[in-house]
Amino acid sequence: MDKKEEAVIFPKNPNKTYGLMELTKTKSFQIEKGPDNTVTSWPHLLFRELILFMGVFIALMIISMIFNAPLEEQANPSNTPNPAKAPWYFLGLQEMLAWAHPFWGGIFVPTVVTIILILTPYFDTSQKGVGVWFAPERRIANLLFTIFIVLAVGLIVVGEFFRGPNWQIFWPWNMPSPH
Repeated sequence: MDKKEEAVIFPKNPNKTYGLMELTKTKSFQIEKGPDNTVTSWPHLLFRELILFMGVFIALMIISMIFNAPLEEQANPSNTPNPAKAPWYFLGLQEMLAWAHPFWGGIFVPTVVTIILILTPYFDTSQKGVGVWFAPERRIANLLFTIFIVLAVGLIVVGEFFRGPNWQIFWPWNMPSPH
């Protein structure tokens, strides 16, 4: 295939930005290349992904052999722990229920946050400041994201380390013994 045929199959479009997800203003090395100038995903990409998977798997196996992660005693339905805590990834929701009415903390706020996260790409269509750390054009978006993350992590930390028997708040060093 000569350059003229390749230009017809893969035409240049001056209206498109071909930066890597707008992180750079340079063109990607794959743009306007014909099939003879590209690399296929099989076997090249899959082989690299397999190597990465094996590296992560081996690292996890080594970590699991070095650090002991014992199980607790066998579950006893007649003797539940006090307080009964959700896993860490749901602990923020459980903590929100302790601070707010169950409707607001368990239904309304999570639903509104989920809807906002789903609709964000449709409201925020501006490309200004995308891919730039702390861009002045994205100050409000960065501030809202930071507030959201701080609140979510804060709720998880309070639920994990500051909740004691009967879901009362204690300092971690003043926590009553479980027995």
